[in-house]
Amino acid sequence: MIELVDVRLDHPRGGEPLVADANLTVSRGEVVMIVGAAGAGTSRLVAAALGELPANGGRIEVMGRDLAKLRRSSLRRMRRRIGVVPQDLLLLEDRSVETNVTLPLEIDGISRPLTVGRATTLLEKLGLGPAQHARVDTLSGAERQRVAVARALIRDPELVFADHPTSMQDATGAELVGAALGDAADAGAAVLVLGRDPALRAIAEARGWRTLVLLDGRLRTQAELALTEAAIDALLGGIDTPVEAAPADELEDNVVPFPLSARTAGVA
Repeated sequence: MIELVDVRLDHPRGGEPLVADANLTVSRGEVVMIVGAAGAGTSRLVAAALGELPANGGRIEVMGRDLAKLRRSSLRRMRRRIGVVPQDLLLLEDRSVETNVTLPLEIDGISRPLTVGRATTLLEKLGLGPAQHARVDTLSGAERQRVAVARALIRDPELVFADHPTSMQDATGAELVGAALGDAADAGAAVLVLGRDPALRAIAEARGWRTLVLLDGRLRTQAELALTEAAIDALLGGIDTPVEAAPADELEDNVVPFPLSARTAGVA
């Protein structure tokens, strides 16, 4: 489902590449987690895998298609088969939880009874059943983050990108998110998770997710690096490297899993 071959991503400010010669395959039914210090390039790697940023070298294939050769219209269609949990969530703050979660299916023309039924199941799984009809702006940060997870999974996507999906969660919330992502993989999705909080790393270990470390621009296993958990904790710090916003005329292709940008949705 996802294949990175010798991928290079340059630092936006020049100097050494953020990612150099990255190789990765994520198959159907598999969850792969990438950990890295803030600013290491993990979020840019996902942006490149979504076609938001061009790779500066190598090849990225998603669902068997080389992203560098795809037309924008083909890329847009492909993204409708992908669920994304962005770090900044991009929720419609003045709408209900249910509306946020069902919107992708409603855009697809799915009948409301089916969309609501699917949303109810997901929200209960994520501990949000009582909040289904609440406005998003009345929720805690942890609850909002789980709403974004539900929205990403509502279409039963073939591929899921989750960018630090437990950064606002306590241990219980992290378990709920981990279970939902694991269920998506069990249903046949390929799932790529970025994160560095200890709770998510513990979930990855308990569930047998393959975990890679992005260090010095390269993806390697913890065993290859001979790093202890304490050493991993020590390296997970730094300064975030921002992903530049798309130009205004390309906002429809944002990572949100439906054609609404943060600007037009009024959430940013």
